[in-house]
Amino acid sequence: MTPEEFEQKVKKELENLDSKQVVQFAWRSAMRALPFLGSHGNFNFWGEDRQKHLFSIFYTLDVNAAAADAAADAAAYAAYAARAADAARAADAARADAAADAADAARAAYAAAAAYAARAAYAAYAARAAAKYNIDLQPFILRDIATISQGKIAEDTSIEVYGEVWENFQTALRNEGCEYWATLYQNIFENGFELNIKALEQRMNVPEEIKGLGAAEVGHYLEGLEKGATRLNEARIIILGDKGAGKTCLARKLQDPNAPMTTIDESTAGVDTTLWELEQDDMNVRIWDFAGHTVTHAVHQFFLSERCLYIMVYDGRTEERNRLEYWLNHMENYGGDSKAMIFVNIRDKHKPQIPINTLNEKYSIEGLYEFSIRDDREKLEQFRETVTRHITDNPSWNKQEIPESSYHVKEALEEIFAKCEKGKGKDHITKEAFSGIAKKYGAENTDELLTQLHALGISLWYKDMPDFNILVLNPEWISRGVYQIINWANNLKKHDVSLNDLQTVFHEDIERYPVEKHKFLFELMKHYELAYETEKGNELIIPHLLNEDQPESEKLPIFHVGESLMLRYKAEIPLPPNTISRFIVRHNEEIKKDRDYLVWRYGVVLENEKGCIALVREEDRTISVSVKGHDKTEYISRLRGTLNDIFESYKSEKPDLEYRVERFGKIPNEVEEKEPLWLSDRKIKNLTRQKRSYYDDETEQEISMAQVVNTYNITGDTVLLGGKGHHLVKNTFNFYNSNIDLQGYLNELGGILAENGKEEEAKELENTAKALENVEQCKTPEDVKKSGIKGRLKRLMQELEDENSKLHKTVKTVKNGVSVAQDVAKCYNDIAQWVGWPQVPTPFLK
Repeated sequence: MTPEEFEQKVKKELENLDSKQVVQFAWRSAMRALPFLGSHGNFNFWGEDRQKHLFSIFYTLDVNAAAADAAADAAAYAAYAARAADAARAADAARADAAADAADAARAAYAAAAAYAARAAYAAYAARAAAKYNIDLQPFILRDIATISQGKIAEDTSIEVYGEVWENFQTALRNEGCEYWATLYQNIFENGFELNIKALEQRMNVPEEIKGLGAAEVGHYLEGLEKGATRLNEARIIILGDKGAGKTCLARKLQDPNAPMTTIDESTAGVDTTLWELEQDDMNVRIWDFAGHTVTHAVHQFFLSERCLYIMVYDGRTEERNRLEYWLNHMENYGGDSKAMIFVNIRDKHKPQIPINTLNEKYSIEGLYEFSIRDDREKLEQFRETVTRHITDNPSWNKQEIPESSYHVKEALEEIFAKCEKGKGKDHITKEAFSGIAKKYGAENTDELLTQLHALGISLWYKDMPDFNILVLNPEWISRGVYQIINWANNLKKHDVSLNDLQTVFHEDIERYPVEKHKFLFELMKHYELAYETEKGNELIIPHLLNEDQPESEKLPIFHVGESLMLRYKAEIPLPPNTISRFIVRHNEEIKKDRDYLVWRYGVVLENEKGCIALVREEDRTISVSVKGHDKTEYISRLRGTLNDIFESYKSEKPDLEYRVERFGKIPNEVEEKEPLWLSDRKIKNLTRQKRSYYDDETEQEISMAQVVNTYNITGDTVLLGGKGHHLVKNTFNFYNSNIDLQGYLNELGGILAENGKEEEAKELENTAKALENVEQCKTPEDVKKSGIKGRLKRLMQELEDENSKLHKTVKTVKNGVSVAQDVAKCYNDIAQWVGWPQVPTPFLK
């Protein structure tokens, strides 16, 4: 049977399955493709990120398996699926094109969780991957449909059919330290795709912090749970807001409503931690109250994370309403999908107006609460109950388990710290002391346990700083120490701190911060990219404390368009406060010196070893990069790589990347100066895939995108560059894959609307997705134009874009609706550019 005939047969057979059965079939199809990921005996095509990408595929499969379970929570699945699909899509895009069999396997796994209804195409991916090894999976896949429809386990799922591919897959997993996953998939295949539901639930509930460590570490964590699991009775509240808003007072009142009000002289110097014990629910809530001083905000990266409840405190005394958005963005950068409560501390009769509906569209807000901490005891008690209920009802905390041995070690560490007198105790212990505790409670791999406890924020161990034999039991010890260093320098209007200066910094707190621990804090400043060390050594420069104003214009280099390359990152929201500082730290050895070093708080002039000059600065939510010199393409590529890496470390929406495109021929200066041509990274890639030029209205020129791609060394999953001179070597657009993606997003959006009772609108989206199935086999833009799908898509996109349409209004009211609708628009635009249809503006639905 040809691949096309096979896909059509599967499509017809799927009509006999209900929605849950269809999802189960998608999972089985992805599972059948999975062994081909390791068909060569390794996962080297993913490079250094293979642990992350491996786990994203494994997690995607588990998300889909959970959705197929009859007891699965559809709403919870929607949230899981969106995140899993994003991660799996990244893995799909990151695989090497040389490993085409792996590409099919990755895409099959991604597709399994990306959509709410399976498609015959997912089975086709599995069959196509198998065919490359002369393995015929078509009979097994068709038999899957029959067994699923009859409620039976799969038949004839013998591992032997894979032959050497299976052995290579198992070898690749074990070589990566993924013994857990090797055994798991061996058992799933041997047991006819029957799942251990309890084990599946454990995998779904692995803490986000552990998931971030990659497949091997997650596997080790799950192996520990199999030996015995204990509920992790820990939750965390992060309190953020401007100085003087009432954060410390709220922290105290949450723990004890009878606690005294703070005095005018009290101000958090760094971070205060409070333990709130919810005895009835056996839950320890750690409250972290962060200093509001602007100069210390970059330090928040130490402790802001997912799986926290964030409380934004606002007193309404300032008219700068964007301060709330500043703190919400701050949370989003590090907290991902964490929930935020907005608390307005009423100080007088003037009650500030909070644009809560507008904020709800952009952020994950749990609620708005307005009362006086000092005067309104009843509302304070109600707020405490609301916070308590949020914590105790949240599966991130009430269902969280950790290995029993890890739990006992955690308790032992807390006991060591709790017995200490304040300021005199063991904020930290040696690794040898920890190893003794771990051995006592049966923890076999000390480094593994240290890694897990560090990820969970229970104790901090810096394995890339082996010279320091320190395990920090109290994270507040680090934050307070670093805050003191930064505040000391800031108060003296200095931006440099020497190692010897720390004796002065801590002279009143020398017992807690003895001289022998100063070097550790000094190195931690570098580790967290808060500072860099000067050439003479033992001296730090803190970029965030440098002069705000840039050097005189005559000291700054000039970049002419014809001689230079320029790019910029434009954000709709404020950039994280430490973005440009981290960039300066990473490139500190290249800072150009002109009597003084050309560096300031928001920018820097660099010079590399080949004499190329770069100016990088932040202005008005934009970071611009200008480079000139003989090897400017290589240099701007490296600087772009640094900024991309920094932005990838944040969980919030990434800024748009744009390139300054040079016009050719005789161009009036006023056109080039007043109307410079900037094109987005996405637009350049789309035009390049379609082998189209960009038409410039100002000069009536056709500008070749291939030349722009070569000039800037622009790379991506569809445009690959290589060789000396960065010649363009691939230029394709895959309509089939883009069509499948668009169908998936339409079904995902339809599923979200259906769950919220919007059946009519959901049906419209699902019907459009179904109509797209009929044009999956189109090979050329002309084929698509003849299909008649344009009118239907055009009407749908107009409705999504039109603020007065019912569909537009509905999408904006549901959780994740806007985000998925924007994915729909991006996929549509990819297809539209290829076919030559008008595009829709993105992002939209703001």
